[in-house]
Amino acid sequence: MQLMNRCPLLLASNRPAIRVFFENLAQSATPPFVVWSLPVRVDTLAAHREQVATARVAVVDATPDPVAALQICQELRTQRPALPITALLCCPHSVTPWHLRTLITAGVNNLLDLHATAEEVLRVLHSVARGDVVLHVQLNHEHSTLLEDITAGQELSGETDSGRVPTRTSARILDLLVRGLSDQEIGNQLHLSPHTVKHHIERLRDEVGARNRIQLAAWAGRQGFVRSSLEEPTGVGK
Repeated sequence: MQLMNRCPLLLASNRPAIRVFFENLAQSATPPFVVWSLPVRVDTLAAHREQVATARVAVVDATPDPVAALQICQELRTQRPALPITALLCCPHSVTPWHLRTLITAGVNNLLDLHATAEEVLRVLHSVARGDVVLHVQLNHEHSTLLEDITAGQELSGETDSGRVPTRTSARILDLLVRGLSDQEIGNQLHLSPHTVKHHIERLRDEVGARNRIQLAAWAGRQGFVRSSLEEPTGVGK
């Protein structure tokens, strides 16, 4: 089995081990292929415009920070509507059904978990490059039910069971809310007025059915809206 040498792979991952795995895989393939690596941060895409424009396949590491993965998938889909995007998962418990639904809504075509062998990963990449849809994952019952609905033709809109898919600004507000920041403190970090922050929080409360900001923060924590303390992208998104 061959992976085309003219099949550049765009890999978005913050984990050095993942990058090394795919780089070694690229060199061992016959013929070899090229891997362009970048962090899972949407603000880095501008510096990789040429790679985004010419990549045949994109792989986004969705496990450590599903929210950042969601954002970069949304932006990749905006820039390259036809680019096949594969979400890389560690295990069924690493991404909730909500995250899986929103990733698919954001334009993810394929799923691949780290239980796959190197040969299986190559086969997946080869299939994805041909335009096939590949779901190479071990799933729990909740994930399986969701994917059965999708494969049965029940299309996903821009809405989830808990409301609309959050924008980048909303995701950052939820992250800071979970950390216990006040409206003023959140506004200072995101360059928004406290009134605008309050409006966002009230809208998000309505969308997820939270009675107060404490319940909203609890919901956001369960859904994974907490970034690594080492990541501080402060630009306001869409």
